[in-house]
Amino acid sequence: MNIALLGNPNCGKTTLFNLLTGASGKVGNWSGVTVDMTVRPLKRDKTVNIIDLPGTYSMNGGSKDRNVVKDYFSATPPDVVINIVDGTNLERNLFLTGELSVLGIPYVIAVNMADELEKNNIQLDTDKLSKLFGVFVVKISAKYSMNTDILIKLAMETKKSAEKIGVFIEGTEKEKYDFLNKNLKNIIVKKRTKNQKISEKIDRVTTGKYASILIFFVVITLVYFLSIKLGGLLGGKVNEVFRWLSESAEISLKMANAPEWFIGLTCRAILKGLGSVLSFLPQVVILFSLMSLLEDSGYLSRVAFVFDGIFCKLGLSGKSLIPLILSSGCTVTGIGATRTIESETERKLTIMLAPFIPCSAKSAVFGWLSVVFFNGSAIIATSLYFLSIIICIISGVLLKRLRCFQCNASTFFLEIPPYRLPSLKNVLRAVIDKVKEFILKAGTIVFAVGLMAWFLQNFGVTGYVGTDIEKSLLYVIGNGIKYIFYPLGFGTWQVSVSLISGMLAKEAVIETMQIIGSDVNTLFSSLSSVYAFMVFIMLSPPCIASLGVAKRELADKKLFWLMIVYQIVIAYVTALIINLIGNILIVANGLLFWVSVGIIILLIGISSIKRLLQDRCAHCKNNRGDKTCRQKKRYTI
Repeated sequence: MNIALLGNPNCGKTTLFNLLTGASGKVGNWSGVTVDMTVRPLKRDKTVNIIDLPGTYSMNGGSKDRNVVKDYFSATPPDVVINIVDGTNLERNLFLTGELSVLGIPYVIAVNMADELEKNNIQLDTDKLSKLFGVFVVKISAKYSMNTDILIKLAMETKKSAEKIGVFIEGTEKEKYDFLNKNLKNIIVKKRTKNQKISEKIDRVTTGKYASILIFFVVITLVYFLSIKLGGLLGGKVNEVFRWLSESAEISLKMANAPEWFIGLTCRAILKGLGSVLSFLPQVVILFSLMSLLEDSGYLSRVAFVFDGIFCKLGLSGKSLIPLILSSGCTVTGIGATRTIESETERKLTIMLAPFIPCSAKSAVFGWLSVVFFNGSAIIATSLYFLSIIICIISGVLLKRLRCFQCNASTFFLEIPPYRLPSLKNVLRAVIDKVKEFILKAGTIVFAVGLMAWFLQNFGVTGYVGTDIEKSLLYVIGNGIKYIFYPLGFGTWQVSVSLISGMLAKEAVIETMQIIGSDVNTLFSSLSSVYAFMVFIMLSPPCIASLGVAKRELADKKLFWLMIVYQIVIAYVTALIINLIGNILIVANGLLFWVSVGIIILLIGISSIKRLLQDRCAHCKNNRGDKTCRQKKRYTI
């Protein structure tokens, strides 16, 4: 038996799916979390399959997540559908129920968040709602496992489809909403509560014109401060353990007269290399814990609302911000989330921009370099995060000038969820999944890269070279390409080969530098070159896994290679500018001076973006319609 779960984004569908199947799908207090179909057996009855469909407001439209729903119902309709609706927003959620009613598939309605109905003093008459649609209606709470057993029992007993609702067959969208609003007056009664009033007052601040940006800056700074400072402290302990293991193993192997190459492989390549990567596991745990708390609380939906106005001027919508935020965890996830965007042009432009946002792997590299060179300053990582946003905006403006990316922003329907206390269960699930992913990557890709780096460092054309590193293959490769990075301030062979290893996985940058064994402080010409190196890593093409997903989603080889070339050029030019400015100002070491320079650069960046986003000429779409505007001249003669 196949039971499909259908509902609006952010209705608690995936939470119910996890509860019924024991899965660990990602959940969040915002839309766009589920973008593909997932099938798992029911936990208590393996003969029953539960299908988690992407959250959608309607089955009509052109986005990829809606196509998944439509294709599934037309190709292999399930035996029964559980339609999950958010009890606190029935007017919007039941629109999809009406569309489901005309398909002729048996279904039941699960009114989720029953706990919040009582909390917000919302009275719901389930008998009248059941009579309106002609199906079973059950009030549940997926978060607290309330009435879920009853729901499954009713779903398995439902065999006949309900009568089709006429207005949803031939009526317009307005007629459909009028039908729902008219009937819901006798079904649901809402009374404003003290909590709702407080939430509205908070929203006036968090979504205000100026305070919202400041609050976002403070929140991100606090997130990176805690992850780098506290994570760095715990990571240092992890590194000490692996250093002790490496030294103990080296002593034991020397006493056993083991070959020098075997000692180097075991102690430096394996133990020391893995220790350098796993030492950043505490940072990843803290970073994702805090980001999961922000997701579950509902704050990130407010961030999407705040940036929607800016993105609209780029021809994008707030829908593009959701994939960009997800990219801060993993670029693969962010690119996958672009399936919720209806406009194909807007979707591809978002894919082009997503790799600029620093993922957890890049953040680990930033944390390590911040600890080594900047005394663990959280401002460094925060500045990189906001620089990535500025680069996304500027890139959006530049790429929109290409014919292949010229389009209007798609309509962005954003349902602002209520503020909720984050679910500890959801946060733990998200963190555990990320830890598994991080350890798996450290134990496979990063480990393999480390072994390759050690092999190339210790072997040359003539065989094993030992300490004569200038005869090694790694030196030959790094020395051959280091001149490319001279203008950026990190033109050493060690840094060059670490960038090559970072193409497979960004965490490998750290491991490669650790395995080579050079003093990191000697690899950069100045602190500005260190920052330029961090910027280059952030803006250069992502890991090979992300590139594979981007190639599949773009489905266009020319666009794919344009993305790679564009990211390399942007990374190189931006790092070059930062290093040049740093070299010019190297004589000034005062903190006040650097802060003043940073503020000036920030103001110039904001002014430049504002200038690019000014209203354009109505005749030729050129900025400001000045004297160089040929079309304006032609129309005004």
